[in-house]
Amino acid sequence: MTSTVSRSLGGWRLPIVIVAILVSSLLLIPFLIVVATSWTSGSFIQFPPEGFSLQWYQEVLTDRRWMGSFTLSLWTASLSTLIATVLGVAGAIGITRVRSRAAQRWIRTLFIVPIALPPIAYAVGVYGVYINTDFLRGNLVSLILGHALIALPYVFVLVSGGIARIDPSLRPAASTLGARWPLVLWKIELPALLPYILSGLLFAFIVVFDEVVLAVFLMPPGLQTLPLRMLNASQEAFSPELTAASTLVSLLAIIVLAVIPVSNALRARRDKRRHVRREQKLQLEGVVE
Repeated sequence: MTSTVSRSLGGWRLPIVIVAILVSSLLLIPFLIVVATSWTSGSFIQFPPEGFSLQWYQEVLTDRRWMGSFTLSLWTASLSTLIATVLGVAGAIGITRVRSRAAQRWIRTLFIVPIALPPIAYAVGVYGVYINTDFLRGNLVSLILGHALIALPYVFVLVSGGIARIDPSLRPAASTLGARWPLVLWKIELPALLPYILSGLLFAFIVVFDEVVLAVFLMPPGLQTLPLRMLNASQEAFSPELTAASTLVSLLAIIVLAVIPVSNALRARRDKRRHVRREQKLQLEGVVE
């Protein structure tokens, strides 16, 4: 495949490689600088760092304010991701039951619209609902629901892409054999869509966990999510605690994203083992006969 791509690029291969390296450097170098400044033994953010110490990681991990914000972000992001996953999967599967192509296009557009909205405009709109609804004031319900709507399109798009890869004849075949739609959904569609559902869930969690605009408008007094605390810390004091917290959040995102290729590799290895065992069993049966 690599040789095929190389041949198709022709004389443009070297310029494309150079541009790719430059773009990767622009993305990677700032992150490495942030990581390096979190290792400083001094009291201010500077590069190159002054000495080497992990004291600021210890400060963040032992500070109740930082850990409380982390726990709050983890809890709200998990609930928002769960809601977004349920609605996104239901929407992606449900739209396949709509017979009208025009209706499908309109519904699909409605699911994807939150991605196109400017975050500040969306936050102002949700805040207007927040201040005019009594049961939403003073709690985290509006923040969780707002984050769920932001994450919903990611789940919907990924699961819709998975549905397009499923053999369209499976559902009619199961219905012909007498299976009702709940059984078809549970035994055929959901197992086939599981990798795409997990991918959408992970991407949604990362997007929601790192979201700060809605938190600025909707957080109750006295509470701060981790991104909001990081934003306030950058305005109050430029301490290495900020870069240490940023590094920890980045590592969390990398670990979460690593779940996808690792799970796919384990699944492929398991399927390969089953295939080998099946072939060995068939060979043994042939020998016995």
